[in-house]
Amino acid sequence: MSVVGSLTALYVDDRRKCKQIRNEYIEKVQHLAEVPVFHKDWTRKVTVYSCRYPEDHDHERSMKYFKKYVKPIFVAAAVDYDIINGNQYGALASKVADDIKKKRREIAGLEKSRDQLLHELQPQTGDRSPTARRRRELGGGAVIIGRHSLKEYMEGLRRGWSESMLKRDAEEEFANTLPDDVFDDPLASTVTEASMEGLDSTSSSSSSSPLSPPVDVVRNRSPLFGQIRQPPVRRPTPASLDVPPAMMPLQAPIGLVPFTNHIGFKQVPYMIYDFFTERYRVLSGCQAAYAIVMENKRPMTHIDSMVTPNDLDFDRQSERYIKSSWNKLPKRTETAKTDYYKELKDKIKVARELAYGEREPTRAERSNPPMTEVELRGQRLKKELKWKDDLEGWEVLSGEVVWDDKFEGALEVFVAPTHSSQEEH
Repeated sequence: MSVVGSLTALYVDDRRKCKQIRNEYIEKVQHLAEVPVFHKDWTRKVTVYSCRYPEDHDHERSMKYFKKYVKPIFVAAAVDYDIINGNQYGALASKVADDIKKKRREIAGLEKSRDQLLHELQPQTGDRSPTARRRRELGGGAVIIGRHSLKEYMEGLRRGWSESMLKRDAEEEFANTLPDDVFDDPLASTVTEASMEGLDSTSSSSSSSPLSPPVDVVRNRSPLFGQIRQPPVRRPTPASLDVPPAMMPLQAPIGLVPFTNHIGFKQVPYMIYDFFTERYRVLSGCQAAYAIVMENKRPMTHIDSMVTPNDLDFDRQSERYIKSSWNKLPKRTETAKTDYYKELKDKIKVARELAYGEREPTRAERSNPPMTEVELRGQRLKKELKWKDDLEGWEVLSGEVVWDDKFEGALEVFVAPTHSSQEEH
C-alpha cells in the first residue's frame, strides 16, 4: 500500500505542477489575444513542420506532441497555425522543396498564385498582393518539431533554392529508369508484330475507300465528343528564368521545439520516468511556444561561438534514443526487394497463363482472382518508389543538418525573450 500511495502522490503532484506551468505561460501571452484585429487584416499565422520519427510507425507522433505541449500557448495568444506533416521518410523535405519551387515560378510569372486564382473567381477582401503575402509570411514563423524535422526542413530549403524550378513528373521519370527484363515476354512480342501487320493491311484497305476518314483523324478522335484532340501547346521556358538565385531571400523565422521519442522495449524505463515527470515536457513546450509568440529572434548560426550556440546542433541528444535498427534500414530494404522479385516471377507466370488461356483458373483463383500483368506493373512501380523514397529519406535523417552558403543571412531563430524585450511587448 505504501508503494501504491507513493506512486499516486508522485502522479498527482506532477499533474498539479503541469497545470501550474501551463497556466503561468498562458497568463503571460493572454494580453496578445486582446489586441483588436480589423476585418481586413489577418491574425498572425505560423507553419508547423513535423515528419515521421525514425523507426516509429506512427507518423503523426511529432504532430501530436505539438498539439499537446505547444498548441495551448498559441491558442491563448490567438496565433493561428497550419501543419505540414511528412508521413514517410523524406516527404517533408520534398514538400518544402516543391512549395519553394512553386513560389519561384510565381515570381517569374510562369504560374499564378492561389490568391490570384481565387480573386479571378470572386474578389477577395484584404490586401492579397504578393508584397502583402510576403509580409505575412515573414511575420509568422516556421515551427520545427524535433531534430529529425529540422534535418528534412533544411534539406527542403537547399533543394528548393538550388534545383530547377520547372515542373516535372518525378514518378514518370523514375518509371522510365526501371528495367523491363522481369516482364520480358517473347510470346507478347510475336503477337504484337502480327497485330501490327494486320493493322497496316486494314489501314491500307480502308484508305482506298473514298468514304473512310484519314487514319490520323481516327487516331486523334475523342470517343466521347467525336472531336479531334489537339495536344496542349507548351511554351518553352527561357533558360535565363530557371537559374537558381545566388543567395536565398529572407525566410520566416524558425522556432525550434525539442522532441525526444522513446520507442521499443529497451526504453520502457524512460517511458515510465516520463509518465511521472510530465512537467518537464510541458515546461519545454511552453518555453518554445513562448519564444515564438513573443517574436524575439536572432540570426541562425552554423558554427560554435562564445556568444551564440551552433543552431545546427539543436536537440542532438535526442539522437541517442533512436533505435539501433534504424541503421539497418538499407539492408532491410534490399532484402525486401530481393524477396519481392522472387515472388513476382511466379505471379507474372500465373497472370500470363490465365491471360493467354493456357489453362483454366483454379477454384481458389476464381474466388480470389490473381493480379493481372498490368496490375503487377503498377504494384512494382509503387514499391520501387517507396523503397527509393525511404532510402533518400534515410540518408537525410542519418546525416547532419545540412547548411548551404545560400542560407547565410537569410535564416533567423526565435529565442527566449530577455527582460527588456518583455517590457517592450
